[in-house]
This record gives sequence, structure tokens and C-alpha cells, in this order.
Amino acid sequence: MPITKGDVQIYYETRGSSDGIPILFVQGFTWQLIGWREGFCQTFVDRGAFVILYDNRDVGLSQKFGGPDDYDGGYSLANMASDGFSVLDDLGLTSVHVVGASMGGMIAQIMALSQPSRVRSLNLIYTAPSVDPRYFVPQETQAADELGKRFEREQAIEEFVKRERASASTAYPYDEEWVRELGSRMYDRCYAPDGLLRQLSAMLRWRPTLEALGSLDMPSSIIHGRADGRIRAEAALDIGRVLKNSELHIYPGLGHEIAASLWDEFATIIMRTAARA
Repeated sequence: MPITKGDVQIYYETRGSSDGIPILFVQGFTWQLIGWREGFCQTFVDRGAFVILYDNRDVGLSQKFGGPDDYDGGYSLANMASDGFSVLDDLGLTSVHVVGASMGGMIAQIMALSQPSRVRSLNLIYTAPSVDPRYFVPQETQAADELGKRFEREQAIEEFVKRERASASTAYPYDEEWVRELGSRMYDRCYAPDGLLRQLSAMLRWRPTLEALGSLDMPSSIIHGRADGRIRAEAALDIGRVLKNSELHIYPGLGHEIAASLWDEFATIIMRTAARA
């Protein structure tokens, strides 16, 4: 469902009954809302959640902030956090539980800091409190240099699969077949590689939030993997040290992914955190 707030159009979808526990899922860098696997979403619906998904600006069916040669859209992660609130406004929700993964976790932090009364609980999955290089595995920065290139469909899918291999776990099966299917669906749904660089520009101008997170007291959970090939687990440890009322979960052998065998466990953690609110 597309909505327009001011001069920004954002596309969102929901799963489950609107009478359920509202949970907003904020997707990571470059990924569209279809990156939240239906089975994972259903795990929450089965537990009584009203799941809300949306495309971040510059990917999927949400508004693009430039053309093929525009690598900076002039917006910030704070603007992207405002997009999330716009979705809540359209649904008539004054507050929700927020789940953010990777860059989505950065956006979720900004949502909680800017309007804490609207964030009932904060759940951060493999994210960081800043773009300090010490939190990031070097290959991620190198891969980002290739994001703006346009390819024909088959090569674009192969490039996506190649890039996403850095997210694989060492202790859990990596579902490359699903990643390939996702790359295909994202291409067919909306292929706009230039938008990814505009998201990167927004992320690179983000100011650290670590110290500010100490002011938050809503129930929170932090989930990360020791084998994350993109964002180091030290980022989660630092967040856990300052974020009051939080529980920290570090999984040995987990990469930058939500392994299917952990869906139930992740849902249990997040729903328990929501219940604490």
C-alpha cells in the first residue's frame, strides 16, 4: 500500500490481524521488504503479532530520490526514520514495537531516540551504533563500491548472490537458493541500483548514537552473530553495555542473516521483549 507524507511516498504491507501486537520491521541496507521471509513473519503472526513491513526510500516500491547518476539523495537516516513513523500514522498507530536489522537497526535507534513514546520496545538485529570502521568487516566497504553499477537481469542477480555470500553463517546452513530467488524477485519488483548508493550516502553521514542510547529505558533486545561477515559482534556488545533494560544474545557461528533454524528463538526473544513493555 503506497502512502504519501509531505513529498515522500512510502510503500508498506501488513501481515496478521490489525488487532494484534503491532510490530514494525525495518529492513537493512539495499534490501526490499520482501527480504523479510514469509515464514519468519508468520512465526510472529502465530504469536499474535500484527506485522508491518515497508520499503525504505530508494528501494522497492518506495520513492526514489534521484536518477542513475545521482549518488546522494540529500536525506539522512533521520529522514528514513520519519518514513517509519509515517507508516504508523497511516495505520492510526500511536506506538509500536520496533525491530530493525543492520541499517534498519540504525534507523530503529533513531526512531527510539527521536520519539521514544512511540517505540514500546526496541529490538536490534546485527546492527551498530555508528559507522565507526572498527565495527565493520573491511569487505563490506569494498563491496559497496560496486553497488551503483547497472547490469542485465541475470548478471544483476548473480552480483547480488555474490555480494550476499558475505552474510553466510559458519554454524547454520546458508540458503543460497533462497538468496538467488530473492535477488530475482527484487530485480523484477524494482531494479534501481543507484538508490543503494543514495542509502549509503545517508548512512555515512549518520552521527554516533552509542552515548545517547543510555537515555533509553524501554525494554530492548540485541541479537548478533559472532561469525557476522559484515558488522562485528563488538557493535552489539557496546550497545548492550549502555542500553538499559536490554537483553543481549550473541550466537556463535551466526552470520549476517536470520537463519531459518533460529526463527522461533528470535520470535520468542522479540515477543518476550514486547511483553515486558
